[in-house]
Amino acid sequence: MSQTDEEQIASKKITSQIKRSRGQLDGILHMMEEERPCDDVLVQLSAVKSGVDKAMKLVIAQNIRKNVNCVDEQELKNLQGSLDLMLKTK
Repeated sequence: MSQTDEEQIASKKITSQIKRSRGQLDGILHMMEEERPCDDVLVQLSAVKSGVDKAMKLVIAQNIRKNVNCVDEQELKNLQGSLDLMLKTK
């Protein structure tokens, strides 16, 4: 089954977020090798946690969009607005 343009864009956002988190983790490992202060490491770990949370929300939103059948265009717009709001909150 082929992905729609919207699904492809969502998948790229998810992939990008995961790669960004992976890069941050690599940076944290480097910081630890350099014996950087605990506070610095924790700030970066917090950033990774936030990035992973965002990726999880994107995956959930993509799944909801894929599996919800909206009959009317206004319902679809309302759902999209709710999903966008969900992604902005934690």
